[in-house]
Amino acid sequence: MSLLSTTTISAQPGPQTEFLRTPADICIYGGAAGGGKTVALLIEPLRYVSRVPNFTVVCFRRTMPQITNPGGLWDETQNLYPRTGGKPHLGPREWRWRRGGKIKFSHLQFDSTVYDWQGAQITLICFDELTHFSRHQFF
Repeated sequence: MSLLSTTTISAQPGPQTEFLRTPADICIYGGAAGGGKTVALLIEPLRYVSRVPNFTVVCFRRTMPQITNPGGLWDETQNLYPRTGGKPHLGPREWRWRRGGKIKFSHLQFDSTVYDWQGAQITLICFDELTHFSRHQFF
């Protein structure tokens, strides 16, 4: 007999909780450093990737080193995603779940980089440090 363990990952009370509760199609969460914005951004897709078949997420930073540097987004995911059944795939910088859910981390270094994503089927798009992106890249 095997026992299934349940992992609970929850938001901090306050703005992080409100961000994760919003029904809005576009939500911009700002504030001072250390307020939990990046962690909230990493938690948001966890509500779907393990339950909704083929739910695909892309989390953008302006450059790839901002994702891969020590303490960057990729390092932060190591504390969260394995606890929910995610498996890392280092080459494409993405996490995958059994039902086909996927969270990919990529960059939009140049305004023209957005065209690399034409035709991509993405269910949820996340921008970490939105102020680093141009208006063209966001919209």
